[in-house]
Amino acid sequence: MRDGSAYRKQAQVFQALSHPVRLRILDILSRQEACVCHLTTILGKRQPYVSQQLALLREAGLVIDRRMEH
Repeated sequence: MRDGSAYRKQAQVFQALSHPVRLRILDILSRQEACVCHLTTILGKRQPYVSQQLALLREAGLVIDRRMEH
């Protein structure tokens, strides 16, 4: 039997997947790495909004970040 924390983590993943923009970000990142600036252009959204969505995906363990050099 799972403990409560395992269910909380699973719920966090499902919650992260329940937003169309986050699903689109995952689709883009499944094909190639992309920096926030590229995601903002592709999505037509402002940087703070995209960063917020990425943070939720990161917290759910669905993406990892790393510094990219331009």
